[in-house]
Amino acid sequence: MDPDAHQVLFENEHVRVIQARASHGWESAMHSHQPMLVVNLGSGRQKVTWADGTTQIVDLNPGAVVWQEDAFDHAWELLAGEVNVVLVEVKSATDGK
Repeated sequence: MDPDAHQVLFENEHVRVIQARASHGWESAMHSHQPMLVVNLGSGRQKVTWADGTTQIVDLNPGAVVWQEDAFDHAWELLAGEVNVVLVEVKSATDGK
């Protein structure tokens, strides 16, 4: 997790709630996330690089909600707009519950 773009808002034994914010041109280093719910608050476009080196263009639309089933590693570059998302990492999703 990149501390310059990610701020932990809340954490307990069940979840970790993170707000990620960044402006146009921001690039993050490779980092990890647990299974999570993503709530987009801002509008932007980012290039995501996955751990295997593949890339994907992702549009961030306000109000969009996405469930990420598995833990993953990624890096991203903000191509346009802003990143303003709330991430709810579900710790219990990784222990079979």
